[in-house]
Amino acid sequence: MDNAIEVPFEYEDLLQPQESRTYGIDYRHKRISGYVEDKEAVMQAIWKVLSTRRFAHLIYDDQYGLDVMNRINVGLTQQYLDSDVPKMVEEALLTDDRITGVDSFSYAILPPGDCVSMEFTAYTIYGDIEVKGVIRDGGFEYW
Repeated sequence: MDNAIEVPFEYEDLLQPQESRTYGIDYRHKRISGYVEDKEAVMQAIWKVLSTRRFAHLIYDDQYGLDVMNRINVGLTQQYLDSDVPKMVEEALLTDDRITGVDSFSYAILPPGDCVSMEFTAYTIYGDIEVKGVIRDGGFEYW
């Protein structure tokens, strides 16, 4: 007896971009509040990726999150920023198929040396997003 269930679908449907609507995160009050979609959903996805320490959470695969936070407690140097940070941010964000490119990086170590301010442009299917914020041990904070 065959227990297989036939589910009708077209292969081309699997290749379509996923819907961009998701639960909205209220950063200030630390709660879920309504829904966001399109450009606002991508902004939230950028925040979430930049706030997630790579390799630290079993629910995410090894491609999700940012390595920069792994260096914050070890010590940041300008050389490290110059050689690794733009590439790390770009690789982390390009895993999202709504983001098509990342450019115009500006970053600096903030005193006392335990966080990094950064600015860049994320090019998305919904338009360009100017990202400005700070990466701390606790995550990413938009400015």
